[in-house]
Amino acid sequence: MRALVPATSRRLLLVIVLLALAVRVWGVGFGLPFYNARVDESTMAAPAVGFLSGDLNPHDFMYPTAFRYALAATYAAWYLIASPFGVYSSLEALANRRFETIAPFFYMGRGLSVVMGTLTVWWVFLICRRLFDETIAIVAAFFLALAYLHVRDSHFGTSDVTMIGLVMLSLVSIVRWQEAGTLARAAVAGLLVGLAGSVKYNGLGAGVPFAVAVVERLFARDRASRISPLRGVGLMAVFGAAVAVGFFGTSPYALIDWHRFVTDVATQGGILARGHGLKTTRGWIHHATVNLPAALGWPLYAAGLGGVVGLLVTRWRQAIVLLAFPLAYFAVTGSGYRVFARDSLPNVPFLCIAAAWLISTLVRATVATASLQRTAVAWTIGALAVALVAPSALDVWRLDRIFVRDDTRVVAARTLPSLITPWSLIYQSGEAYGHVPFDISRPQLVVDECTFDETKNAFEPDGTLPVWIILQRSPLVLYSRVPEGVERIVKAHYDLVRRIPAATDDHPRVYDQQDALFLPLSDLAGIYRLGPTFEVYRLRAAR
Repeated sequence: MRALVPATSRRLLLVIVLLALAVRVWGVGFGLPFYNARVDESTMAAPAVGFLSGDLNPHDFMYPTAFRYALAATYAAWYLIASPFGVYSSLEALANRRFETIAPFFYMGRGLSVVMGTLTVWWVFLICRRLFDETIAIVAAFFLALAYLHVRDSHFGTSDVTMIGLVMLSLVSIVRWQEAGTLARAAVAGLLVGLAGSVKYNGLGAGVPFAVAVVERLFARDRASRISPLRGVGLMAVFGAAVAVGFFGTSPYALIDWHRFVTDVATQGGILARGHGLKTTRGWIHHATVNLPAALGWPLYAAGLGGVVGLLVTRWRQAIVLLAFPLAYFAVTGSGYRVFARDSLPNVPFLCIAAAWLISTLVRATVATASLQRTAVAWTIGALAVALVAPSALDVWRLDRIFVRDDTRVVAARTLPSLITPWSLIYQSGEAYGHVPFDISRPQLVVDECTFDETKNAFEPDGTLPVWIILQRSPLVLYSRVPEGVERIVKAHYDLVRRIPAATDDHPRVYDQQDALFLPLSDLAGIYRLGPTFEVYRLRAAR
C-alpha cells in the first residue's frame, strides 16, 4: 500500500498538532496560586528568577542549568514585552513580583513545556516519515499527541518534557546524518545531544544512537555507504566535541565548579541506585509493569512492545539506531530503585513509533491477501489507532477536567479561614507537600502550628492538644502518613467539622509512591480534584 498523499498527511498532521496543543494547554493553570502542586516547579523557577540579578551561578548541580537559563530568558523577554506598558519598572521589580504571586513565573515555565511537548509530536512525525512513510508518521504522532503521561507532564514547568523533545530533535538530526554522513550534520546532532543533556542529564543518552549509526556504517553492506575506521573516528571526535560545546556552553558552571558538579551528579546516581524515600521493585520491573502501562494504556503499550520486537526481528539495521536510546535508557534507569513515573517518559515516544509501525504493517499484510482498496486500508489503520489510544485519551480527558478545578489545598486555604480563628494552635499530618498553605489565603490566616512526637505520643513543644487537627488522607503512604497516636487522640477528643474530598469514591488506584504528586497514575475516573483529601477536626473542649 502506498503511503498517504502529502496533502492529506499535512492536513492530518495539522489537526494532530493542534489536538496535542489543546490537551496540553487545557488546565495549565492547575494548582495556582499554590506553589507545590507539582513538586520541582519551584526548584526550577526559583534559581531562574535569581539569574535576573546577574548571578548566573546555580550553586547546585542536581539539575543542569539549560532549562533554568531558558526560564530566565523567558522572564526577561516577558519584562521587555510588558515594561513599555508600565507593568514593571525594572527586572528587579519583576523578580520581586514572586513575593506577591508565583503564577506568572509558573505559567511561563509551563508554557515552555507545552510548546516543547507539542513540538515533540511534530518531531516524531519527521523521524517516522524519514525512516518509514507518511502513514506510520501520522499514526505515531497521533499516539504521542494523546499519550497520557506525556500530556500530563507537558503541563509541568519542569525539565522532563523539554529534554525529551530535544532527544527526539537530536534523533531527527542523526537520521538526517545517516542520509548524507557529513561532518556538519554530525556536529549539529552533537550540539543537540549536548543541549538535551544540559536540560536534564538523561538527555546525554541521545548520543548512543549516533554511535550505533556510525558503527552500522562501518559494517554497511553497501560499499557506497560504508565508511573507513579513520572516518568513523573523525566523525565521533566531531560529534563528541559538539556534545561538549552544547552541554558546557549552556551549563558553564559545571566546569567552573567542577568538584561540586561531580559531587551532585554522584548524589543523583546514588538516588537512582537506592531509590527515593520508599523502596519498591527494581526499575526494570516497575517501569515495565506499572509506569509504562499507565503512561500509554495497556492496549497501546502492548502494541508498542510488539512493534519493538517486530522491528528488531525484521528490520534490525534500521531499528537499532531508532531504538538505541530507549533500550540503553531503560537498561540504565531500570537498574536501580528510583522509579518515578516521569523517569519512564523518554521511552513513550519510541513506543508510540513502534506501535504505529506494527499496526500499519499488520494491516498492509492483510491487504496482500484481502485486496482492500487504499481508502479501506486507511480507515482500518485509523480505526485501529483510535481503539489503541482510546484508554489513554480517556485519561487525558479526565486529567484536564481535574486540572481546571481548584486543588484541594487551594480550596482548604480559601475556606478554612472562615472556620479557624487567627493564632489558633493547629496540627497538620503528613509531609509539607500536602499541608494546607495558609500563606496563600486572602487575607492571610496566621496560625500557630505544632508537631507530634511519636516516641512520646504527645504534641510538641509542651504536650498541649491543638484546637484544630487537619489530617491529609491519600494513597501516598510516604507523604500522607497519619501517626497511630494522632488517630487515637482524634478519635477520643475531636469532632469532624469539615471534609474536603479529592475523589468521589474510595476505589483503590495506583499512585507513584515516590513522587509527591497527589494524582493516580491511571484510572482517573472518580478523581475530582488534585491534592489530598482533608479532614478538619476541632477539639471538643474548644466548642
